[in-house]
Amino acid sequence: MTGTDQPTASQKKTPIWVVFLWGLLISVLGWYSFEKTLTHGYVIDDVGIVESNPNAAATASLPALFRKHYWQDTYPTDRVDQNIHYQHYRPLAIASYVLVARSLGNGPAPQHLVNVALHIVVSWLILWVVYAWLQEALVAGLAGVVFVTHPLHTEVVAMLVGRTELLAALGALSALGLALAAWKLPSEQPLWQHWLLAGGAALCLFAGWLGKESAVLFFPLWLLIGWSCAPGTGWQRLGALAERGWRTGIACAVSTAFFWYLHQRIQSGVQIVPIDFAMNPLAYAGWWERWATGLVLLAKYLVMHLWPFPLQVDYSFDSIPVVTMWRDRRLWSAVAVLAAAGSLLVVSYRRRSPAWVGLAFLVGGAALFSHFIRPFGFVFAERVMYLPSVGYALAAAVGFRALWNSTASRPWARWLAAGAIALLIGQSARQTRQESVFYRDSLTAVAHSLAVGNQRSVWLWQAYGTELLNAGRLEEAIAALERAHTILPLAETCATLAKAHLALGNSDAAREAAQEAVTRDPTWMPYRELFGVILFEAGQLDAAAAQFEAALVLAPEDAKLHAQLAVIRQRQGQTSQAIRHYEQALRFQPDELRWWAALGRLHLAAGNPERARFCYRQVLEGRPDPALRDAVEQQLKDLDAQRQPFSSPAPKPPQH
Repeated sequence: MTGTDQPTASQKKTPIWVVFLWGLLISVLGWYSFEKTLTHGYVIDDVGIVESNPNAAATASLPALFRKHYWQDTYPTDRVDQNIHYQHYRPLAIASYVLVARSLGNGPAPQHLVNVALHIVVSWLILWVVYAWLQEALVAGLAGVVFVTHPLHTEVVAMLVGRTELLAALGALSALGLALAAWKLPSEQPLWQHWLLAGGAALCLFAGWLGKESAVLFFPLWLLIGWSCAPGTGWQRLGALAERGWRTGIACAVSTAFFWYLHQRIQSGVQIVPIDFAMNPLAYAGWWERWATGLVLLAKYLVMHLWPFPLQVDYSFDSIPVVTMWRDRRLWSAVAVLAAAGSLLVVSYRRRSPAWVGLAFLVGGAALFSHFIRPFGFVFAERVMYLPSVGYALAAAVGFRALWNSTASRPWARWLAAGAIALLIGQSARQTRQESVFYRDSLTAVAHSLAVGNQRSVWLWQAYGTELLNAGRLEEAIAALERAHTILPLAETCATLAKAHLALGNSDAAREAAQEAVTRDPTWMPYRELFGVILFEAGQLDAAAAQFEAALVLAPEDAKLHAQLAVIRQRQGQTSQAIRHYEQALRFQPDELRWWAALGRLHLAAGNPERARFCYRQVLEGRPDPALRDAVEQQLKDLDAQRQPFSSPAPKPPQH
């Protein structure tokens, strides 16, 4: 074996029960680290993706999920254009929410329990893969323990939307385990056994792809381990790698191609929204700035594995400023970190230590998310390090093993080394447990991130202000939103600020903020609607009508906009236009009984008693509340009392 330490005979004969004990320890530490999350609620994106998403409800159709994109139906279809959004194809993640709701019940607790269980299972897979590769229970067990307790994984496990990362890692590592089994299967075994293992790896990888696209990291890790196991040097090693792994490579390539075929079918004909500047300014930077900043981000990813302080839920605009000058100290600090990591990788490779595989995978996986190839919708994200940190866990485990072996001749030193390792792992689990508490709700998570992180994150201040507004802490919400506006004035911030001022009774400030939101983004219907509502409440009917008319140009089938404009036209005395808009609203939303009642009153005022009668009957055929029912029945009695004794032709229903 070349490229890794050769296992000794004693290591090869490790009793299987030792491996099971490591698995038990992984379970205990994983549960200790994250069991507090079972009492948590829905946090940030959990609300849209899980709590209010009809596709994630227990009643959702599972087959239909595989024909939808990740964000589909996460917002009301009459308020947001569902064809304009970031498109991801992750049906297995959404299906998992449905299955959990059906089998364990609704609410966040069962979903959090499954996240913790999946994290422990992923750590078991690391134990299995490393043991199958190296036949060293100590390294395999330590790798699993380091992984399951690492604080950098808090966001993935504590937030339900982290299910995507968990499923991607589950699929990729399961595929890797089967690929290793196929690699070690003697060539004289029946051909069907080789293809069975290769096909199993392909199916597991396909499941990982359906969880999230980060399952692509299976390929580099599989190739690195294969290279470390292949005999010979240079072309001989490459030939051995191809000879032993070509079936797995073909099968996994086919499953990957099929996933991307499905992905492209979902995306066909869909307009993809550009990356938001506030979330990732690198998408608008030049190539030099993006690559220089990418080096800083890559170094930050590596350092946070060694020193995961502080952790936060977002790193948006100006949390990590774009590098624009070669004299930037952060750039040269990053170069020093990467040089140190590269030197360590080269040394471990030359010494044939398996640590080089872990280091190479960690650096390569982190580089994938550092915007060198293309910019993503975020600047920096702790969650994307979930699968790459398998490399860190392996390298750390090899380092612990080296420390343990170096004390073989000194029992007192061995006990000291064991204590130091246990202390490090225990402290890691303790910090993870503490960090998980901050994810109990959105307000706590965002407030903690602002307290410990860079306060130049415009998204954090925007989210903080929104959560304060939802909690009714209006003055604090306004202060937070004004801070976000100072960092980077965004239309969304202005609109939320307008809502906060409106709730506090500051009508002039609300009007100014709403007007700025419309000015900054005149193509977003909800901003015009909000501005129209504020103008209407201020008695500026003509200006309010103009905003609603403009909003209807953007969303002509929005029932609520038609109904709101009908109210304005009624106030202006334009009865015929008010009737027309109510009829349009009911064409798109025919079960809104109060609109039928309002339309009946308008027809009555316009001298159309039979049409009014038709509208009132529509109300009674539904299930109106008692007050509405009594009012409508009284109107019908009055109409009956006024009816002429001669017959009249049957009325025609209004044309909707």
